[in-house]
Amino acid sequence: MYKIFINDKPLILCKEEEAIAFPSDLEILKDPNPNLQMDWIRNIEGVQHKGTCIICEEPNQLFESITSHFKTIQAAGGLVFNKQNQILLIKRLGVWDLPKGKIDNGESKFEGAIREVEEECGIDELTIVKEYPCSFHTYKLKGHRFLKQTFWFKMESDFKGKLVPQTEENITEVMWTDWDELDIEKLDTYQSIREVLYTAKKT
Repeated sequence: MYKIFINDKPLILCKEEEAIAFPSDLEILKDPNPNLQMDWIRNIEGVQHKGTCIICEEPNQLFESITSHFKTIQAAGGLVFNKQNQILLIKRLGVWDLPKGKIDNGESKFEGAIREVEEECGIDELTIVKEYPCSFHTYKLKGHRFLKQTFWFKMESDFKGKLVPQTEENITEVMWTDWDELDIEKLDTYQSIREVLYTAKKT
């Protein structure tokens, strides 16, 4: 199963037995014409669309075909926890987010994740303890479509210093918040980030 967020709405590729777990307001397409892939994408980009679930026999093959319509960018980020079981959140462009960013040339996903968290939050003493499933979301820039694949890691830190938001990346706030009390559904964040947080809660 794959889930790609387009305009923060899901395009889900799955087998029939997996489809029962998804919201009833999604558009359901069963074994649709693969030549209409760009139509699916454009529809989800529409303001009123809720998202689409495509039921097929080979989600892997369909995923590779759909992603060929985008230029893929790889990024990495972290869900950072301290000894008080608090998670690190950033506010970017007025929306709560997790620290993440593009992996540099010659950099591993692990190195990229550590560097981006350090740069965006002014933190160090980071240790990767676990890898979560990666996320996928798309965006448009200068008439081109991009697919960002983000690798996510659970990190721990003993950092006790002052957190410093990377303002040049439009980050205005960095804060620790209690993980057990975090209301993910009410958090003002992107649906793709909400899914990452839910995954972390379950594991």
